[in-house]
Amino acid sequence: MARVIVKRLLAVIPLVFLVTLGTFSLTTLMRGDPAQALAGDSATPEQLAQVRAELHLDDPAPVRYVRWLGDVLHGDLGVSVATHRSVSDEITRRFPVTASLAISSLVLTFAIGIPIGILQGMRPGGRLDKLLLGAVSLGLAVPSFLLATVLVFVLAVQWKWLPALGYVSITDSPVEWARHMAMPAITLAVVGAAEMARQLRTGLVGVTQEDYIRAAKARGLAPSRITVKHALKNAAMPALTIIGVRVGYLLAGSVIIEQIFQLPGLGTYALQAIQNRDFTVLQGVVLALALIVIATNLVVDLTYAWLNPKVRLT
Repeated sequence: MARVIVKRLLAVIPLVFLVTLGTFSLTTLMRGDPAQALAGDSATPEQLAQVRAELHLDDPAPVRYVRWLGDVLHGDLGVSVATHRSVSDEITRRFPVTASLAISSLVLTFAIGIPIGILQGMRPGGRLDKLLLGAVSLGLAVPSFLLATVLVFVLAVQWKWLPALGYVSITDSPVEWARHMAMPAITLAVVGAAEMARQLRTGLVGVTQEDYIRAAKARGLAPSRITVKHALKNAAMPALTIIGVRVGYLLAGSVIIEQIFQLPGLGTYALQAIQNRDFTVLQGVVLALALIVIATNLVVDLTYAWLNPKVRLT
């Protein structure tokens, strides 16, 4: 297992390098003069010169990349051109909001998707399986922004059960944090739970046809024990890969969901940077989110190798 860990860590190094290179190249994707795009169309020549001096835009691209990468390695992601605040400090301040949304969504994904997948996989083709298949298909099809709008209208406007907007830190009030996180987390968890249930059902249907499952049934073991102890571990392999994929979707979906529910997270910060054409902020947010996705997929990959000896052998 140690050999697998070392190999995976070594494979991450060139990927991180490509991520930093792609993130730095965001400034080159702007049309026209980057300083004009950052300072605005009504900027004076003095303001344009100040922006070029602050961002060293007159230097060659390789020199600027090396300088920027050195600052990143020291934890300095630059200063926002629009607000003149440290990007690193803003990301640190806003990250708990996005992390709360992502973690609560993953918890709901497991809590909803795993039971549904097990119920479907234990008796495929039955009435309950067909009913849940319809629910899973609906969960996969409904757009997140539409579901968020419906939840706000029903739970916040009509029934007044949950607050529609805002965020409360878990350290200030765990109850209010949970109430404010409920609707955004449910919105992002529905698609993930449907994907996990579908993959888990497919895995269980395939595993139950294996000889060792038939032998367990012949020995008279209870169906629940066969499913939990023998079938679920192997059937969960495809579903496990969803975790890494879902983290990317959660971070990408947070841009819209945080805007709908007015959560001051990284998604809202990135959207404001796009509107202000503040590519220093956008570089920092994209780099931070990309590193989170890489780290999560690395953990999932190592967990997959730990659960499946075949991966370690290959």
